[in-house]
Amino acid sequence: MRQLKIEVESIQVSIFCEIVLDILRKHRRLSINKTLVFAYLIKKERFIPNSVYNGNNTQDIIYKCLSLLSGDYLEFCNSVEFIIKAIHILKTRGIIIVENDLLFFKDNLSASQSIFKETKFLEKAIEYSKGMNERQFMKEVTNNV
Repeated sequence: MRQLKIEVESIQVSIFCEIVLDILRKHRRLSINKTLVFAYLIKKERFIPNSVYNGNNTQDIIYKCLSLLSGDYLEFCNSVEFIIKAIHILKTRGIIIVENDLLFFKDNLSASQSIFKETKFLEKAIEYSKGMNERQFMKEVTNNV
């Protein structure tokens, strides 16, 4: 049973390593808090692909995106552990840089094909979130989970 738990954790952490790396590869820098939320939403979207929002949405995109967290509090909290471990592994390996709550992608790495692609809607939401301060962003996350 213990071995199975370790294997499941390894798979979860490796999935989030890939997702975090893809987010930073595309957006260059993002705060840890925002990375936690968006990494979870990208993984969730992979397994529940039919979203009510698409890339054509432009108004209140952050609030619409965070509404996708609604009712997922326990699952989101369980995923945070794996996402933080993924960030730690990427930082330890020198793949990303962590400075003052911001994650940066190192330029010297080659791109690879990912199976966890963010949709246009999530891509826009991530870009819009860069203009939102951390306090307001986390307040909206808390309101939605």
